[in-house]
Amino acid sequence: MSKSDQKLIMPGIAHTFESPQKEGEQDFRIHSEVEIFFILSTIMQANTLITLYFDNAKNFILTSILAINADNKEIIIDYGVDEKLNQDVLCTKKLTFITSQNRIKIEFVCNTIRKIQFESLEAFAVKIPEFLVRMQRRNHFRISTPTIKPLRCTIPLPSGGSTNIAEITLLDISCGGIAVIDHHPIISFDPGKIYKNCQITLPGIGTINVAIQVKNTYQITLLNGLTCKRAGCQFIALSTSMQAMIQRYIIKQEQIQRATEQSARNSNFHKPA
Repeated sequence: MSKSDQKLIMPGIAHTFESPQKEGEQDFRIHSEVEIFFILSTIMQANTLITLYFDNAKNFILTSILAINADNKEIIIDYGVDEKLNQDVLCTKKLTFITSQNRIKIEFVCNTIRKIQFESLEAFAVKIPEFLVRMQRRNHFRISTPTIKPLRCTIPLPSGGSTNIAEITLLDISCGGIAVIDHHPIISFDPGKIYKNCQITLPGIGTINVAIQVKNTYQITLLNGLTCKRAGCQFIALSTSMQAMIQRYIIKQEQIQRATEQSARNSNFHKPA
């Protein structure tokens, strides 16, 4: 059975269609070609299903990315099993693709599609989108910060007419908040505590300024055997522009981690027996 034979029209598992231009999504549009290629490649390697909406979102088929042609700037996607729907797709001027990457919703739109032969099988080819929308709302994807040069958060602490600055190290970050180790001699990470005007510098991207609220703390054991408290803090009213900055930082760290893993695999592969 070919790969395309396994793709069925299954309305029960399709994404609910929503316009990719909802309020607030402009700040999550990714225009960088390098980042777009990286995200699409990750989706392809994970063999993640994609819902392709057409005919003004009245119909859809399920597909997946078979290959990415960087030279022609095209995505090769799976051909459907229903030829009538395939012909309808080919006649559609606006195609909306919805999928996910690392539990984060991905949307992009293409305006042209053509039928091709790929590895002796029928397939679709579409141009790489000019931008894609990478949205995460409730279940924010967290990424661990680097251990060698970790992110740091500076917290102003008013005291007797002056302001002291405390600096804490981040364990991870998402668009929803941060996690830190609670061992600062001045700061109290009691649940409910709020710290305003906190600053986190994202290397190569910029600095975010936000209020944080401590949500929870619990004991953890470090690699050296010592125990301490880990505190989870939630961002308060983080602006969409600052959320977009965090999104870009997460993508950048994913690229670095992926490159490091690939380098390690190549090193092991070429290591003499």
